[in-house]
Amino acid sequence: MKVFLDTNFLLDILKFRVDFEEFLLEKFGKRFELIVPSSVVGEIKKLSSSNRYAKVALIFIREKKLPILETSLPPDKFFLSLPSNSIVCTNDSKLRKSLKKLGIKTIYLRKKKYLAFQ
Repeated sequence: MKVFLDTNFLLDILKFRVDFEEFLLEKFGKRFELIVPSSVVGEIKKLSSSNRYAKVALIFIREKKLPILETSLPPDKFFLSLPSNSIVCTNDSKLRKSLKKLGIKTIYLRKKKYLAFQ
């Protein structure tokens, strides 16, 4: 199972100290692979000069050795082009609605501490 991470999700789970890997293990066992699109890494790098959580996100990606998938598409367009058996971690409600219409599952943060799978 491929689980793709969006910028806002990464920043929020780090900011609010939410252990999403434990959530994924409970939900899917060890049958998942976290992937970060290169366009998300680009967004995080741009934010890192003014946002401390973006700096932490870059360290998180490097330390966890998360694979970075090269893409020329902006994050939202990339996520909308994924196959329906993918999962996207995002807190963007408009994007989540669009993904749902395509049959793509999402994971998002609720009330700054709970993760939901839809």
